[in-house]
This record gives sequence, C-alpha cells and structure tokens, in this order.
Amino acid sequence: MSIRNNLRITLFVLSLLPIIFLSALSYHMMSGKLIAAEKAALMQTAVTNSQGLKALLESRQTEINLLAQDSSIYDYMSLASEKSASSTALKNTLFKAAAASLYNHSKTLSYYQNIKVYDRDNTVILSTDGQETNKQVSDNLTLTYMRATSKEANAVSGILKKKQADGSSRFYIEVGCPVKQINNSKNILGYLVGTLDISSFYSYLSSMTVGSKGYAFCLDKYGNYIFHPNSRYIDTNIKDDRLGRLVTDYYSGKIEESGSFRYAFESLDTIYGYSILKDTGWVVVMKQEANSVTGLARIILYIFMAGIVLCSLIMLFASDKVATFYTEPIMELKNTLRTASEGNLRAQSNIRSKNEFGELSRNLNKMLHIVRSSYNELSAMHEELITKEEQLRLNYNHIEYLAYHDILTNLPNKMAFIERVNQAISSSPGSNKIHAVFFVDMDDFKTVNDTLGHECGDNLLSQTAAHLLSLTTSDDILARAGGDEFLLFREDLENEQEALDFAETVIDSLKVPFHINEEYIYVSLSIGIALYPKNGLTHTSLIKNADIAMYKSKDTGKNKFTLFDVTMEEELNRNSLITEVLRHAIANKEIYVMYQPQYNIRKEEMTGFEALMRIHNPKLGELTPQEFIPVAEESGMITELGEWILREACLFNKRLIDCGHDSLSVSVNISSVQLSKANFKDIIQNILEETGLPAANLELEVTESTLVSSLTNASVQLSSLKELGVLISLDDFGTGYSSLNYLTNMPIDTLKMDKSFVNNICSNAKDARIASGIINLAHSMKLEVIAEGVEKVEQLEVLRRNKCDIIQGYIYSKPILPHVLFETLIPASEDTGNDTTEKVYQNDVKSIKFS
Repeated sequence: MSIRNNLRITLFVLSLLPIIFLSALSYHMMSGKLIAAEKAALMQTAVTNSQGLKALLESRQTEINLLAQDSSIYDYMSLASEKSASSTALKNTLFKAAAASLYNHSKTLSYYQNIKVYDRDNTVILSTDGQETNKQVSDNLTLTYMRATSKEANAVSGILKKKQADGSSRFYIEVGCPVKQINNSKNILGYLVGTLDISSFYSYLSSMTVGSKGYAFCLDKYGNYIFHPNSRYIDTNIKDDRLGRLVTDYYSGKIEESGSFRYAFESLDTIYGYSILKDTGWVVVMKQEANSVTGLARIILYIFMAGIVLCSLIMLFASDKVATFYTEPIMELKNTLRTASEGNLRAQSNIRSKNEFGELSRNLNKMLHIVRSSYNELSAMHEELITKEEQLRLNYNHIEYLAYHDILTNLPNKMAFIERVNQAISSSPGSNKIHAVFFVDMDDFKTVNDTLGHECGDNLLSQTAAHLLSLTTSDDILARAGGDEFLLFREDLENEQEALDFAETVIDSLKVPFHINEEYIYVSLSIGIALYPKNGLTHTSLIKNADIAMYKSKDTGKNKFTLFDVTMEEELNRNSLITEVLRHAIANKEIYVMYQPQYNIRKEEMTGFEALMRIHNPKLGELTPQEFIPVAEESGMITELGEWILREACLFNKRLIDCGHDSLSVSVNISSVQLSKANFKDIIQNILEETGLPAANLELEVTESTLVSSLTNASVQLSSLKELGVLISLDDFGTGYSSLNYLTNMPIDTLKMDKSFVNNICSNAKDARIASGIINLAHSMKLEVIAEGVEKVEQLEVLRRNKCDIIQGYIYSKPILPHVLFETLIPASEDTGNDTTEKVYQNDVKSIKFS
C-alpha cells in the first residue's frame, strides 16, 4: 500500500477516534449518573414505605393494647387469675360481658382473623372463635416471648399460613400484649393475642411503585416473600443468596439499615433499594430495571452516532486533500534517491517550497555532494581491507582450533573426536572393516588432586595425555573427554584381538611412574572397548558401550581393560530396573520378611531367629539379596529399607513376647551405610520405643567388611548401641580379614561362623580345625558362636562335639514366612489371652501375594 493511501486512512481513523471515544465516555458517565440517582431514589422510597409499613404495624399493636384495657375483658381476666373459688353465677356474668365486648370489637377490627385471651397458664379463656375456648397452647412463640419479656409481641412468631376451604392459603401474623394488673404492673393477669391477616397491608404495599416498571416487594428474615405484586410468589423463597441474606447481613453488621445496590437477578440487570424493619426482621425492597433508567443515555448515544457518520464523510474528503499535499514532495525525494542508488550521484531534488520538505530537499542535495566526495576515500579503504582479510583468516583458524581442542592437553576435544568417528563410520557402511573406541579413565585421580593439589593434577593429565599420544599412530585420534577421561579411536583393525592387544600395551606401558614436582606418581588406567560394527553402528552407541565396559573394569578391580559385551548393558539396565523397584518397594508392598530360626543345641531349644529381607516384583520376579543389596547400598536406599525391616522385625518379635515367648531375640543385618549415619543410634532407639520391644531382644548383625570401612567410627557407633542394651553379632566371621582387633576392641556378643567353613567341616580336616579354633577363641572371650548353613546331621554332630552354641540352617528350618513361624510357636488352640491380636497379625502376614 502506498504512503498516500496509508496517510489518507490514518488521518481518517485518527479524526474519528476522539469522537467515538467522547461518545462512549459521555454515555458511560450519563448512565452512571442516572443509575446513582435512581439508587438514591429507590433507597429513599424504600425507607419511606418501610416507615409507613412500620406505622401500620404499630397501629395494629395500639388496637390490641386498647382492647386489652377493655373493662369487661380486664374484670374477667382478674377473676380468672384468682386462685380462690368464686361463685359460678359471677363468673358466668363476667364471661358473657367479656365475650360480648370481644365480639363487638372484632366486628370493628375485621382484618383480625381471630382474637384470643389467654390466662397465665396459656389456656384460652376468651376467643372470637368459640370452639377454641378452654384449649391450652404449649408451643406458641408469641406467648413464650411475652412470658419471657413482659413486653408486647408484634409478628414475633413470623408468618403463619392457613389453608382455606377452597384450597387456597392465607397468611397471618400475631400481635399480642400482656394484660397487667392496674395497681401492680409486675403482675400479669394473662395475654391478649390477635391473628392479623397480612392481606390488610396489601393495599398499602401495592401502592409502592417506581416509574413504569418498578415495584416493591417485602421479605422476612428467612428470604421468604411476605408481599409481591404477583401473588403466586407470596410465602415462597426468593432463591437468591444476596437478596435473601439482607436481614441476616444487617444483624451481623455487614450492611446498613437501608441502602441500595445494582445487581443481576434472574439474568436481568436491576437496581434495588431496601429498608429493614429491625423490630420484625422484615425488609422492604424497591426494584427497578437498569435499562429503563439508562434510556435517555442511549438516545444521546444515537445522536452522537448520527454525528459520527456525518463527520466521517467530511473527514474522508479532507484526509484525501491532506494526504495529496504531503505525499507529492515525498514522491519527488523517492525518485531522486532511486536515481542516486543506481549510481548517478549527480542526481538533484527540485522541491522549491519553503516548508520542511524544501529544507529536506536542500539537505539531500548537500548529502549527495558529500557522498560523491567520499567515494574516492572509500575506494582507498577497500584496498586496505583486502590486506587485513588475511589477518582475519588467521584469527579464524585459531578460534576454530580452540573450538575443537582441549587447552590443557592440546588434544582434540570430544566434538572433534565425534566428527572423526562419524567420518570413519560413514566411509565404511556395510563393509567388513573393524573400528575400535577406547574409553580410558585414570584410576584414583581424585586422590592426586586432594593430596598433591590441582596444579600437580593438571601436570599429571598433560603427561598422561602425551604418553598415550606416543602410543598411537597417525591414523588414530586421541581426545580428552573431560576430567580424567580420554577417548581413543583406532580404525581399520584386522580383528578383535588387535584392539585387546593395544589396550594391554597401554596398561603395561604405565608401570613406570611419572616424575612431577620431585614426586613419583604411579598411574593406572581402566579401559573399556567397543567395536564397530559389533558393539554399535553410531558414535553415540560406541562411546556409551565403551563407557559401560570401562565401568566394568572399575568394578572388577581397576588397572585393566574390558571388551564390551551385551550382558554388561543388560546388567546395567537390570540394575536400573532394580533401583526403580527399590525406590517404590515399600509403597507397593513388594518387600517382605522371612525368618530363619536359630536353635541352641546345648539347651535344645529355639533361642531366636534372623530377619531376612526379600523382594518380589511382578515384572522382575523374586530378587535375591545378593542382587538387590549392593544396588540398595550404592543408591543409598539401604537406609530406608534397613529401617523398614528393623521396624517389622521388632513388631513381630514384640507380638511373640506378648504371647509368652519373652526369651526370643531377633537378628537384623545392618550395612556400613546405615552404621555410618550419625543418627543411627537415635533410629534404633525410636524403633524400640515405637514397637515396645525390649532392647535385649534385638540383635544387630555387622559384617567384617562393614567394620573395615571405618574401624574407629564403627567402634564408637557399636558402643553407643550397646548402651541401649541391644546385642551385637559379628556376621560371616572368617571370610574377611578375621582380625582379632575386632574381637578385642569391638563390643561384640556373638560370633557367626560363615557357611563356607561348615560346608566341608566333615570332609576337610583343615576346615574342621578352623571351625574348632573359631569356637574355642570365641568361648575364651566369652562370646557365643552361631554356625550358619548347617544342613546335614554329620555337620551338626561335629559342631556339637566342638561345643558350638547355636546353629542356623536347613537341618532345623529354612527361612519361613512370619505367619508360619507364628503358628508354629503359638498354635491356634492355645489360649494366650491375646487371641484378637494374634489373629489380626496372622491375617496381615498371610496377605502377601506371590506369582
């Protein structure tokens, strides 16, 4: 679109916007003023009408008060209130006089449906309805109110509804006053109550209107219609939260006694004014539709809109003239600049006007003159730039080098390594060529940094990189992957063995130490190897698989190389799955406990049992402790799992104790991760307090490897646990370091002889002597000995001859589920006094499901 059209449209739109804005603003302001005035008027009308209604109610109250002062009625009530016996003739005479007077008054007060006189016992003694005489009333709110307050009652009992003979309903309120003794106002003779027909107010309420569409209605404190121009609404609820809560909000102090507001009721924008009769709890509401109030504002808006149409025609013509006047000079300048851009720097603008366009034309001509003068200078600078291009190219090459090389070792970085591997792979798709990726990691490099400093560590990295580079050929690429990790790629190998031989050469070449800062530092490497295409077809899979193989080298002793095998990835994936299972094992109820009893062969009785953690997952099946315990320790989840089995074992043993087996102890294995926790003693103490198990009935089993990790810390922790009263057992004794230092410095109660010695105790004299020595050594230090894995009678006899204390194994019992052990120790027929507890627990342990 041309600038002329843009300017024409802009001027047209901008000229109309203020008019439209002012029209909308005027309509809004006038509407607001009209609404505000109408709200004030409605509120004032509601107040005036409520005062009139209040006056009507007060006049009815006055009528009842005057009727109560009638001498005939008063004399009869005075006689009826006396306890002494009076003559029947006198009573009949006074009754007839009072009844006649009440009847005559009721003719005058025709809007009362009924007038009754009650004595102090709430018994009707006079009534315009003779059938109600001598009836006693017990639940009348008007009488209750007057009895409690000695005051007049006006609509205290709310709206009363009565069915008529024709099926219609009429609505009433009760107006009453207490009749007091003339010479003693505190003495109440009885009560006079008139049932007032509300329809007597309708002529007044119907006259309350506002404008052509406004009208009034009246609600009680519960939001029920007392009056509405449409009679079908009377005695129904208004079904609106805000309008129905007006009286409630007033009594709670949220709103004033009278007010007004704008509100959408039944999808209609409406203005309301209200006034509350606080004595009766009624509210008079004046209603007016907002549209009928804002009609004048809409008429003014229509006038403005007609003016807008007229102005738009005028502005359309004016904007065209203005656009033409201002765009012609612009077109002249555009043509001049186009000619100059095509190379004719002698082009000139010929605008002669004395306004800004003329000044712009003169300045443009001056600028073109300057451009012509500067052209030669620019040509000279062009030659100079060409000479500097070479320097920029050199700088670019240096930047590119930095992007693809490691600054510390000057080796290619991982990005350069990946490009090289991709080139080799893309050049040999489908061929029989073998390529190898070596993932090299320095063993214990962190120790060098921590002991000798990072500067020494950087020096060691540089020397190691130089050494590895010396072992490669020009066709190989060695790159630093980051930290103490290197990547090495060799292509076109003859066979798999060539890659293994090269890795062995690398490891053997590092037997000579590096000399750094007068220190001799020995370096060992863990190497993982992945072959193309056997172990991967992309650089990503090759590097990943080489990394997996490298960690396998780390896990199996370091300073070695490992060729990737698919089982490694499966093992890694399975470990990941096991980690995920462990994370949710407790929540998913996949973890459970089995108990293996321990039998004292000297006392010929069961003395305890070992708690064994088991996990069953629907996808992975039954997981062995040898499989999931290392994963749990490495991931740190052994803490949560260990705490769970401790609590379960203590609860189970506490239930056995409650059933009479107070000499049984439960053994629970604890790992080095748990023992290293500073708050481990607090955890044990909390579990014992929570379960109620005596500390002497809990035995914690620690292995030699757990003690080796931190002998000092373990000694402190075990001593603090002994202070609680728990027992400590040294598990798998003989399989680790078997240091006597454990036995002398550690607070140990029991020694568990490993199954490996028990297996051959009958056939191997050496194992038999070792087992005998362990038992004698433990007894000399006043420790009990438990032999694990006893499966044969012959093994049992040898252990019995060597005075072993306790056995644990299949010869006595396999690990069994809690409910089996529970039922074995506590038969169902045995009356222990805790039947309910035992049955509930047995149901709990039997609820474990296995596929």
